[in-house]
Amino acid sequence: MHYLTKASEIQTQIAEFALAKVLWLDTEVANWNTSYPKLSLIQILAESTDSTGKFAYILDVLDKPDLIALFIRQIMVNSQIEKVFHNASFDLKYLGEKSAQNITCTLKLARKISLKTLQTSNLKLKTLATELCKFSDVDIEEGRSDWGKRPLSDKQLHYAAMDTVYLAAVHQHLLKIYHPDFVSNIFNKIPDDSKNISLTATKVRVAFECPRLFYLHQKFGGNTLFIPPDNQVDIGNSFHQLADIFIKLAVSESRFTEIFKTSISQLNIDEIASRLQQLFYEIKFSTYLEKAVEQDASTAQPLYKVWQGLQGLIRRFAELLIVNRRYCSAEAVIHNTFVSQERKLEHYFQLPDGTQQRVKGEFDCLVYNFEVKRLCVLEYKTYQPVDPSAQLAQVALYSYMLWYQKKVAVDSAVYCVLPEFKEYQYSWEQLENTVHQLIHYKLHQMQQWLSWESPYPNSPPPTTQPYLCEICPQQQKCQTFFPSTVVITASNLPS
Repeated sequence: MHYLTKASEIQTQIAEFALAKVLWLDTEVANWNTSYPKLSLIQILAESTDSTGKFAYILDVLDKPDLIALFIRQIMVNSQIEKVFHNASFDLKYLGEKSAQNITCTLKLARKISLKTLQTSNLKLKTLATELCKFSDVDIEEGRSDWGKRPLSDKQLHYAAMDTVYLAAVHQHLLKIYHPDFVSNIFNKIPDDSKNISLTATKVRVAFECPRLFYLHQKFGGNTLFIPPDNQVDIGNSFHQLADIFIKLAVSESRFTEIFKTSISQLNIDEIASRLQQLFYEIKFSTYLEKAVEQDASTAQPLYKVWQGLQGLIRRFAELLIVNRRYCSAEAVIHNTFVSQERKLEHYFQLPDGTQQRVKGEFDCLVYNFEVKRLCVLEYKTYQPVDPSAQLAQVALYSYMLWYQKKVAVDSAVYCVLPEFKEYQYSWEQLENTVHQLIHYKLHQMQQWLSWESPYPNSPPPTTQPYLCEICPQQQKCQTFFPSTVVITASNLPS
């Protein structure tokens, strides 16, 4: 359940729901038994398979007429979205009345079927949820509580969320009885992988760089990294593995904690970074290097590069830890800086055509900055990106998916550790005003590209950055598959 009270959060979520195909809705009204009732909550569910209320949203709109008006404009009058209510006439008094379009009322649907067929004692939502859908422990008392008071209790919020869950389940059961052919169209909104291939944040990055390379990789596989010839590409796995080990050691090993027991005024960045680097070298890296060289002497030079990159990363971590030490004890600062959680993310994005696209990804690290009171998701690169805007798209996806999961703003950063440490930092506000608004449309565009087959027209377009063609990892295949492609090289550039 997601309970939203801030206007900015509610506005963002309304925009998200405006892309949905079907929404299950309910309302709670304050002062409902007086001459002056007013809308208190709008409850929304877009995931029909939710049985616990995990994906239900509760918008607190008490005394917020502007937000109610926004909801009516973007959702209620939108004929492309089916809005499902139980006893819709009651809710529509507060949500657009006759201007509302594409409304389904499960009470009216149940009346068409009859009690005899349904075999339920009445047609109330809670009765149908219990007797038709077999929900247990359905609360019928909390609906009479005071929806005008604040704060609302946990029981009230749970009650409000579950009403949408019951509604979606009742809707599905009623349609199975009344018109079974409709069920697969309405409730199987998430396409299976045979029709809708799961995308990753990395593939989105590639699509920003070059739509044709994205298409070729999706259809035939192959490398997708635009890396200049002088960059070393075989060290990424070792770097990521050792960076993870550093954080695990720092959190668990008391010798790292000792480094921060100096008084805050005496914490020097050069000294702290050097001690962290030296300690990690002694505990882990020296042994790692020794074993690797024993097995293959040629790994010495690449691992030297890895160590250079790790030194830059550890120094950046040292800077953040010193900032956070002003707000945390020495014993807590490392643990509170590196946020421990599952790094794999998955999200279903609502697309402009009403379909959904699954996107998966795995970020490298999540940290918290106490000075700005903000989470930041990190992505490591062992090379300098040829297209920083594409890297921005990748971390923006991680930021968006973490925001959806945690409901707090999440900044993003790309740490390019070689040949020298360079940081690309993006605030949540920057991402929200730019990339986040484009994600749904970009994913829809990517779906359209993947539906193309040769020799039909409207193939995926070439990159808008022709210099990438010169370092394209699939240059020959692209020239063969897309004959019109013109490869820009040093020889045919104008003098």
